[in-house]
Formats: sequence, C-alpha cells, structure tokens
Amino acid sequence: MKSRITLVALLASLALAGCGSSLEVIHGSPIPTPTDFVGLTQKLANHNLTVDTVVSGDAGCTDQGLTAMAISFTIAGLGENSPLPARLYTFRNDESYMKLRASVDACAAEWVTDPATLLMLDASPYVLVMQGAKDQAFIDALRTSLHEAAGN
Repeated sequence: MKSRITLVALLASLALAGCGSSLEVIHGSPIPTPTDFVGLTQKLANHNLTVDTVVSGDAGCTDQGLTAMAISFTIAGLGENSPLPARLYTFRNDESYMKLRASVDACAAEWVTDPATLLMLDASPYVLVMQGAKDQAFIDALRTSLHEAAGN
C-alpha cells in the first residue's frame, strides 16, 4: 500500500511538472519587458557601476519633447573612478524610439563638450548618452546593463 501511494505521488508530481511546459507550448514564452530607472540602476550595480546625482527631466537641451523621457545622472565604477555625466532617454515603446531617436542626437550636440569622447548606447527603448568613458570594461558593463534592462 505504501509503495502504491508513493507511485501515485510520483505520477502526480510528474504530471504537474509537465503542465508548465505544456502551457508554454500553447501560450509561448513570456516576452521580457523593459525595466524602469530603478531597475536599470540595479543592473548597473550588478556590474559594479554606481549611479549618483540623479535628476529627472534633465534632457540637457532645448528640445522640450525629450524632457519627460530624460534622466541625467553621474556614473562611476570599474576603471572609471571619477563620476562621469550621463543621460538616459527612455521611450514608451519601439515605435516612439524609432520616431524620436534622431532627436537624441540633436539634443546631445547641445550639451556634449567633447565630441571625441561621446558614447551613445542604444537598446530600445533606451538611449544612453555620455562622454568621457575610456575604460573598455566600464563601457562593456554599461552596454550589458542597458541590454539587460531593455529585456534583450
């Protein structure tokens, strides 16, 4: 009798374990969605980068259309010991990203003081713009964090 109960319990657990994979076949895998700024800062922290001096709505330029999408901050870590200025532009979706992406370039031209050190990283719906980054490990960590936050 004891072995019969064990067999029934084993079969029930196998059946339940199979339900998740059956549902995935029917409905598909969940599609990752982008995180918010707090989620991005957590991704950055996971890669040993530190965010400070956060200002929401600071596009850095005269384009008022970007104000609601912009956050300025400083970031340091890895081989970049001094905090570097950066801006994140977050678009509602891929459509608005594609439609407004060029406006970020024009905006950056207004606030970037050294175009030779300009860094622009794209991972829709985000565009990260900064200047002064020289350490490749730092840049790689930024790129990876941004793609993780975007759900890519």
